[in-house]
Amino acid sequence: MTKRILLLVALIAAAILLTDTGKHYAYSLLTSMVANQKVPTIEPGELQALEQPYMLLDIRTPAEYEISHLQGARFVNYNTSKLEDLADIPKDAKLILYCAVGARSANVGVKLLDVGYTDVHNLQGGIFNWVNKGFPVFDAGGRTSRIHPYSDFWGFWLTNGEKVYEP
Repeated sequence: MTKRILLLVALIAAAILLTDTGKHYAYSLLTSMVANQKVPTIEPGELQALEQPYMLLDIRTPAEYEISHLQGARFVNYNTSKLEDLADIPKDAKLILYCAVGARSANVGVKLLDVGYTDVHNLQGGIFNWVNKGFPVFDAGGRTSRIHPYSDFWGFWLTNGEKVYEP
């Protein structure tokens, strides 16, 4: 009986992951699990339609940011930045944070809320979800199709764009 259940689960997982719809659904579930529920999320389409003023904070590594980022995003190095580096941002500013899939940005979002920022949101599914939905990314030269996949595991979920690990 146990072998049958495992086989059924494996077949369902394969069916989900081998179709675009299934892959997007599985990615949505996965990113919901890695994001912190304390930080409200904003969908890519909502962000695209959002009117200024708001500030985008890219919570990734220098290589990831250099390859591509959302237009107008301020780089915040996840590995080395400190909250003091953001002291110039008013506590009531509307902040939209993102990373590759939403985990690192959610961690920073919690810290920002804990020190008194009041309008912090995490881009649901991160830059991968943004790119997968067809929204643009940019590098120093302008619009690009290049995107840093972070790792082989996470890069699996990136279905649009050209995967590039080094600038």
